[in-house]
Amino acid sequence: MSYNSFAYYYDKMMADVDYSWWIDVIKNNVKKGGRILDVGCGTGTLSLVLTDMGYDVTGLDKSCDMLVVASEKAPSVEFIHRDMCELDGLIDYDLVLIAVDSLNYLKTEAEVRQTLAGAHSALRVGGKLVFDVHTPHKMNETFADYLYVENDDDLTYIWHVELGNEPLSVVHELTIFARNEHGNYFRSVEHHYQRTFEMKQYQSWLAEVGFEIIEQFGDIDRQLFVCRKM
Repeated sequence: MSYNSFAYYYDKMMADVDYSWWIDVIKNNVKKGGRILDVGCGTGTLSLVLTDMGYDVTGLDKSCDMLVVASEKAPSVEFIHRDMCELDGLIDYDLVLIAVDSLNYLKTEAEVRQTLAGAHSALRVGGKLVFDVHTPHKMNETFADYLYVENDDDLTYIWHVELGNEPLSVVHELTIFARNEHGNYFRSVEHHYQRTFEMKQYQSWLAEVGFEIIEQFGDIDRQLFVCRKM
């Protein structure tokens, strides 16, 4: 998975994402000053907002390019370059956040279970895990033959989604046309794989690693889980 171009246009392309959904849940589950591990932090948008709200935030992402953007945008936040499956050594957090369907970038059941177990180890007893995932309906129906085009003076992109080879998986193809400082356009193409599982499967894995589900809510396309480390 490559973010070499996507990282530098991510914020513009995701400008319509409403982060208040996650922020409201966090405010209700951890006091200001609490330690938050923002897993799959991307360009650090949520990390920065939560830091400004008074939380002690550490951001983690596997993409160097994403973290370059995040560090420039939020220099006061500590960022860690690491895969979300590898949370060893990170401990005593009040909340682990895996937002904006980041968990869906994992390809296998083993990777999901390892990440959930790592989040459990990173939390203090009673700490919370908050994450959201695509539903099977979104993978099979909403994303079916999905095509979106955005065009302005500096950036044009074509976002096409095809069903993947694995059950409940998709491949996002992003074709980006961006203008540089000399006024010339360059083209890049990136592919991003996502996979989800049945909600009852997530529930089972959470119980296996030692989480109690406090809340689960959302809509036909996305579900959010709030869990407590028992």
